[in-house]
Amino acid sequence: MRRLLRLAALTLGTAAAWMLLLPRAPLRQPLAFSHARHAGMACAVCHRGALEQARAGIPEAAVCLKCHATAPRAAAAVKWDEAGRAQPIAWLRVSHLPDHVMFSHRRHVGLARLECTSCHAEVGASAVPPPRPPMRLDMNACLACHKREGANQDCAGCHR
Repeated sequence: MRRLLRLAALTLGTAAAWMLLLPRAPLRQPLAFSHARHAGMACAVCHRGALEQARAGIPEAAVCLKCHATAPRAAAAVKWDEAGRAQPIAWLRVSHLPDHVMFSHRRHVGLARLECTSCHAEVGASAVPPPRPPMRLDMNACLACHKREGANQDCAGCHR
């Protein structure tokens, strides 16, 4: 029985280490969006909810089409045509937080006036969509920022 428990513990430990330590497979976005080419604009121009909502949101095709009448050189013509027909661009979410964590862009960007780079690093300088989160968003990173900024460190402020 002990041998079975040890084997189970070893298996679970190995699986947990595998999931936590190995990098995720890079994501491939549907369009080769360059944040660097759009660096002159505020992030909230495209990520509209960043200032007044909990979620910043991923831009819909209509946001792109307000400035781009024709497909940018890097855009795949088929994907751009789909966007023109009001088909959603199937962007993949890069940054994820666990379900038990409450994060509000409105609180951090709108009220606290933190720069987007605080959590998203230098994604604005990237010429291609980020294949992975630009920085690890975990409890240690959040607590370090809360300490540095003098923000509340009460567990109930972020954990539901």
